[in-house]
This record gives sequence, C-alpha cells and structure tokens, in this order.
Amino acid sequence: MALNNTVTLVGNITGEARIHDKNNKLFAAFSIATKDSYKDKDNDEWKDKKTEFHSCLVFKPETVQLMKSFKKGARLEVQGTLSYREFEIKVKGQVKPIKKKEATIIAHKIEPKPIAKKAEPASP
Repeated sequence: MALNNTVTLVGNITGEARIHDKNNKLFAAFSIATKDSYKDKDNDEWKDKKTEFHSCLVFKPETVQLMKSFKKGARLEVQGTLSYREFEIKVKGQVKPIKKKEATIIAHKIEPKPIAKKAEPASP
C-alpha cells in the first residue's frame, strides 16, 4: 500500500489544544502557525511572508494526552495526512453559494522541534 497522502509541518502551536469527548472517545484540536521568509535581492535583507494557520486533529489516545503538555508558542513537528471538508458559503446578492474546501491535518505523530541554532565559527 502506497502512502501518498502524507504531510510534515513544523511550526508553533497557537494555543493550548482543545480536548473534546465525542461518544466516549477523546480527540484534540489545535492550530499550528507557520511563517516563511525570503532574502530580498535588492537590499539583501530577510523579509517575512504572511503567517499561515493550519488546523490539526489528533485521535490516538497517547498523542491526545501528549498534547496537554504543550503550551502556546511551543515549536512542534506534526506528521500526518490531509483531510478535506467541503462546505458552502451563501453570499448576499448571489444566486449560487460559493463552494469551498478546508484542509485539516490528521496528526499521527507529534514531537517538540526546537529551533536549530547556527554553529559558531571556530576561533583560531
């Protein structure tokens, strides 16, 4: 069996995970924020791109418990699959609703991912 639908995301948790109980099964919902940057070719400065927010769900009981230990701002690596939910938005003045898709990461593995510091150059 091929695993084509896989995603690995590194970012910061936007708040403590919300733990839900549905039909006596716990799951955790949380959001990860990511921001990329690029080097401006004109002035050689680093510029930040827009912050993106990613919805995540966790269903494995041991991972749900682990999520309770992470506080807002914790840097995490999330591995899982993408799941899509379709919905419609009714816009005033339009006859047909707009159809949209929302992606959620179904996380299978989560671990802390500290920022790697640059190695100091060796002194002579």
